[in-house]
Amino acid sequence: MSKRNRRRTPPSPTVVFDFGGVLSAGHDPVPDVHALLGGDVEALGAALWAERAAYDRGAVTSAEYWGAVAAAARVEQLSPEEVAELQAADDRYFLRLDPAARELVHDLARNRVRLALLSNASVAFGEAVRRADWFEAFTLAVISGEERAVKPEAELYQVLLDVLAHETGGVSIPSAVIFFDDREENVAAARALGIDAHLWPRNGADHPEGTEHGVALARRVLAARAVPLD
Repeated sequence: MSKRNRRRTPPSPTVVFDFGGVLSAGHDPVPDVHALLGGDVEALGAALWAERAAYDRGAVTSAEYWGAVAAAARVEQLSPEEVAELQAADDRYFLRLDPAARELVHDLARNRVRLALLSNASVAFGEAVRRADWFEAFTLAVISGEERAVKPEAELYQVLLDVLAHETGGVSIPSAVIFFDDREENVAAARALGIDAHLWPRNGADHPEGTEHGVALARRVLAARAVPLD
């Protein structure tokens, strides 16, 4: 039989999760940070999110980011220890997994499905993620702050595809990647590259009656792709 006519076994899918709003149980660390800094909670929250994009891109350091947040709470200067304390509080908040999402990860890991994270997050958070007990279920994490690119920019998805190709010693096959994210623009960008991307209803948010949890959607999608979950 010629090589042209040989059938190739389709690659096993890799399941990729966003983190905040998908695996994480919550998406608003402001109260936890405010408990440490005090001050006007609305001003603090505005600064935390206004500066977050630059932090997630790796354009500012932890000291610069938390210094800007602290300034909004009228704290003029932070010690290195205080910066570390604020980062640790932020990490603890986000690293609490949604229980149903944790169960899904366990089911996939038990069936030896390759798992990866693709998250807009700081370098510091990327380090915390890799220390989490549940991260042993994952093959890799692509963190925006480490790559200096953020979703929905194509560059970050390409890093993911390149790393996955390197892991398998083969070429990049976007359709073999099943991706879940809670932002429509991130899903659309992934689909534009051929990735099988799906919108996950954000964890912790109020949903209209009858709206399913993201895990229910994911289990249905994965079953349709013959990804083992039993």
